[in-house]
Amino acid sequence: MTRLLSPCLLVAGAHDPLGRRVVELLLRRDETEVIATSRQPVHLVDLAARGARIRGADPDDAASLDAAFTGAHRLLLLPGAADGSWSRRRQLQAMIDAAARVGVRTVVYAAQIEVFDPSLMTVARECETVAQACEARNLALSVLRVSWPMERLFPRIILALRCGKWFSSAPQGRLPYVAGEDVARTAAAVLRADPVPPGELAITGPQALTAEALVNSINIIFGASIDLVPVSEEALALHLQVSGFPKSTVREALIIEEVSKRGLAPFSDGVIEQMTGQPPRSIEAVLVEHRLDLLLSTSTPRL
Repeated sequence: MTRLLSPCLLVAGAHDPLGRRVVELLLRRDETEVIATSRQPVHLVDLAARGARIRGADPDDAASLDAAFTGAHRLLLLPGAADGSWSRRRQLQAMIDAAARVGVRTVVYAAQIEVFDPSLMTVARECETVAQACEARNLALSVLRVSWPMERLFPRIILALRCGKWFSSAPQGRLPYVAGEDVARTAAAVLRADPVPPGELAITGPQALTAEALVNSINIIFGASIDLVPVSEEALALHLQVSGFPKSTVREALIIEEVSKRGLAPFSDGVIEQMTGQPPRSIEAVLVEHRLDLLLSTSTPRL
């Protein structure tokens, strides 16, 4: 097989924080040609100034996708690239179709943990859609099974620091939370690897944490005395709603609890360190980095 000396790398969904960070990391190598796409490319102009080729990509418009993907050899398909709440699978299919038409050879798909259990989300079959589409078009596929980003816990951490309690409907559940920076570094490394590792790769933190372990880490880093309070799902949802959390964040919190309780999250066999040369960051390291910002927060962040 002929190997590409310097493949053109495309990041679809570059407008979200993960996509933006992956593009930034890829651009650190001068020889790397990077295409960054979004439905609204105006939000990516700063990346253009750094050397990325910015293109608009409408997942509902085949011609738009063909134009946006032309010239790319490898595609990183992020969750934010498909934005239709009722048509995400169709959009993913369309992006794979476009990739095949313009000569993309390899797809790296980042899927969050909940898509692997049909009972948890209506988009549960997205990964299957991508896999079947790639197989039908003879495209190599690497799936990143991304655990829950530690940073998505920040709103609940801020709330717990205020009220002194961490409510959990799955106090004995475990989840290997992963640092967002580790996800971005690993995704970038996989995309530019030679060859791209095939199959599924679990992108997780260094250990699966219970709610008790999580609260203990928060208390240590912040010098706090937060109590773990076991509650029902209904009580947890009410607590978050009364505290001003938007519905989407409440729903996300309930998914986290359910995934941890049922043990659905993958656990890494060292993928992050294998791909990046650095071990995954611990929850304590991430909390130390963001400690001041979390302490200064006066309102619940909206994700």
